[in-house]
Amino acid sequence: MFHWTLGAPFRFDQGDHDGLTLWEQIDDGHQFTPARKFLTAVPTILFLLSTHYTHYDVPTFCVNFVSLLAVLVAKLPSMHRVRIFGINKVDE
Repeated sequence: MFHWTLGAPFRFDQGDHDGLTLWEQIDDGHQFTPARKFLTAVPTILFLLSTHYTHYDVPTFCVNFVSLLAVLVAKLPSMHRVRIFGINKVDE
């Protein structure tokens, strides 16, 4: 949800953030803040828990690992305001 939703659905900003995703709006775009570190750690912890509770099943591990990579790559500082394949591109 953080990397997909554009604009500011929970506050009234008069269109200031229409071209940004929720992830890009967190802490005004500053990287490695406590909030962003927490929201990066959550998928990693969920991945480790799911791996453990599926008893290290290889197909399940592969699906979970690919999902984890997709989520973590989207959170990298170099991906700030980058739209892959034009997804969520704002026409201005």
